Amino acid sequence: MATITLTQEQIQQIMTDMYYQSSMLTDEEVNALAQRVNSTINLPFLGEEKEFVVIVKIIKWIDGQLYNFLPNEYYELIHDAHDGISREEANKIVERITPLINKVVNVPVVPEAIEGLIINMILGIIVHAMVKGFRLEQKVISR
Repeated sequence: MATITLTQEQIQQIMTDMYYQSSMLTDEEVNALAQRVNSTINLPFLGEEKEFVVIVKIIKWIDGQLYNFLPNEYYELIHDAHDGISREEANKIVERITPLINKVVNVPVVPEAIEGLIINMILGIIVHAMVKGFRLEQKVISR
């Protein structure tokens, strides 16, 4: 096996990734993802506008958690259609991360079943955008 040595710039980039950046999704991606989720899910007790805001907050919360759970080298695949993971690997990641995210993301006024559905849907869209040949924009716009 070859010996790999990181440059000072690479080490500094790792430090920046780990300590100064806390999310991967752009505002446009969050908005598009929220539009898609909002068209499918109905939260109790809220009008559409407030419901949309809650969904945006849940997406941003999940984005931050994914940024903590997944190395950037995986997470940034959502923006790269030329490289990526297989569908099977994506399914495994969603299966493994959903319970971890569900423990951290908790919206008390939303029933647990709906909360789990929202989390699974958002994670499914994001993680399946890591599949080779896709980008998040394609996953959010499709359907």
